[in-house]
Amino acid sequence: MSEKKKILIIGLGAVGTMYALIIKSSGLAHVTVVARSNYAVVKEHGLNIKSRKFGDHVGFQPDRLCSSVSEAADTTYDYVLVVTKCVPEVITTSKLLEPFLLPSYAEAFAQPTYVLLQNGLQIERELYDAIKSIGHIPRIISVAVFILTNQSSPNVVEHDQTEKFVCGVYRPDDFTTSANSESELCVLNGLADIIVRGGGVVEVVPEIQRRKFHKNMYNIVFASICLLTRFPLTAIFRAPPTGEEVYEPYAFPATQPLLESHTVALMHSIFKELLDLARSLGFPDSEDGIPASVQDEAIKFTRESHSTPWSFHKPSTLLDCEKDSPMEIEVIWGSVVRLATERKVDIPRVEMAYGLLLVMQNQILRKISSR
Repeated sequence: MSEKKKILIIGLGAVGTMYALIIKSSGLAHVTVVARSNYAVVKEHGLNIKSRKFGDHVGFQPDRLCSSVSEAADTTYDYVLVVTKCVPEVITTSKLLEPFLLPSYAEAFAQPTYVLLQNGLQIERELYDAIKSIGHIPRIISVAVFILTNQSSPNVVEHDQTEKFVCGVYRPDDFTTSANSESELCVLNGLADIIVRGGGVVEVVPEIQRRKFHKNMYNIVFASICLLTRFPLTAIFRAPPTGEEVYEPYAFPATQPLLESHTVALMHSIFKELLDLARSLGFPDSEDGIPASVQDEAIKFTRESHSTPWSFHKPSTLLDCEKDSPMEIEVIWGSVVRLATERKVDIPRVEMAYGLLLVMQNQILRKISSR
């Protein structure tokens, strides 16, 4: 039997928890996890996971639990998965990973392959440049994660059925590569095989930026509405309870038709702006690009997944807002506005959302600074 891969996961929120479970379940990897704010409770009690796909797990623990990146940076890893929020105005990814970029580590150990499971666009370049600056060739896998999961308390995670890990090699300023090299496939499949063995769904792609853009379209369209209304999508798509069912929120019948004719129509309009930008970036209207049908498919999927009595999901940005935590405004919305400016594409609805969300983010940062 071949030696287990050594994998480090940085960030033990909902997504980090689910991939720690999947990877450890594979039996092919030794899993170290960095848990920061929830380190003490996870160390004492483990993680309680309730998943409609992977089952229930009480007291789940990774192979090794660390309280900081510095503590974990005492050995070599094949893959380092970064599953934290990407909020560069608070901390950059290279700063988060600084213990791995110091001369003391670089001289003692080989650089791992970094795997970024973070929302947003153009998030990789800063880390890429930092690795190059220490004289190493960067190996970065970027991932678009499609998963409905929330952390309801520091060591409790709920997960629906949706889970897909779409991954590709990061190449600076490259939106058109049509095939992975043999060495790139080796690195990608080394991780993909582990996740598949653990029960996950993986798609390895030759060009990841279009899939990241695709995922970011979901975030912009749906999270904009949730953040600016402070309600999850069940307030739009879920019917009132019947019989003995008890849940909220749901779409109140008196004005529910207006939600369809105006709110859902707004979703379509935002998708149309983003599709215009996608075309300007060279992403074709095809299955290997970003098809125009994405808006109907995305809204249909979102309607179905937020209409059941057990629907619980909230966008991570909404959860952050509710906790007065910094949100991923720059990498999700700001990056798109900047791309549209560069490409001279009009996206007025996205620009309006970005402008309003900047106020919310600004005040969250103000509150944090005064604590």
